[in-house]
Amino acid sequence: MEKEKLDEALERLKMLLGIKDNEQDGLLSFLIGDTADMILGYCRIEIFPRQLESLVPMIAADMYRRKGYGNSNAPERIKSVTQDKRSISFKDGSDTDTDEFLKEYESRLNPFRCRKGRVPSDVG
Repeated sequence: MEKEKLDEALERLKMLLGIKDNEQDGLLSFLIGDTADMILGYCRIEIFPRQLESLVPMIAADMYRRKGYGNSNAPERIKSVTQDKRSISFKDGSDTDTDEFLKEYESRLNPFRCRKGRVPSDVG
């Protein structure tokens, strides 16, 4: 993405997160760049489509919230809750796999996904 588009994405990301100052601009800029790279890798393309530019701050905001960026401690995840004789267990919500993290955005990303050069593990 070009500099003008990155600056625009930064402003949109700050709006989505409710950040008013410039204190976290370095971190947020990193997340925007990482998100753009993640989208390019997922779609297997080299040129960033204009139609996906608005998606970058949305995904970056999700990454910021889920991974606890900006905090010195990782966010705590509740694995189970027990009350009296009842117990509820939750699925591990770790988003370590890029493809799993981007599943929520498949409907927007798939039209741009290049199918050439797929490996057998991609079929499914």
